[in-house]
Amino acid sequence: MGKTWIRILTTGITIGLMTLIFCFSSQPAETSDATSGVFAETVADILRPGWRNLAASDKQEVYDRINHVIRKLGHFTEVALLGFSLRMSLESWMEKRRGLGPVAWTGATLFAAMDEYHQIGVDGRSGQIADVALDSCGVLTGVLLAGLLIRLIGRRANL
Repeated sequence: MGKTWIRILTTGITIGLMTLIFCFSSQPAETSDATSGVFAETVADILRPGWRNLAASDKQEVYDRINHVIRKLGHFTEVALLGFSLRMSLESWMEKRRGLGPVAWTGATLFAAMDEYHQIGVDGRSGQIADVALDSCGVLTGVLLAGLLIRLIGRRANL
């Protein structure tokens, strides 16, 4: 019974993250920029107090740089969570555990690549090879963290 709940939970989280990522990617550029812009303005207020009082071009430059970093961190984080949850889901379903890390990394990276391709058809958005590379690194981070957690849990269970 316990393993069934873990399977349902990890699979549900994985599917939910894939859906969320797809929904974010389906937003037109203007909507997406507004969403990340809220975070960018908050970070700019913290890192560069008084930036709102700069000349318009300087203000825009500060905002654009911070917004770019926020967007890339968002990409990285959401796919790291996907890599983590996919690795945990595979762990709950598979009896043979060798090779699940590379399978999770490949699957989540392929999803990220398809998502970038999907963005080509969204108003004001584009698919970027650089984003796929960044996403692949994020996925790898999540997969490695999941593997570390699995090892830690395994060691505790053997004590």
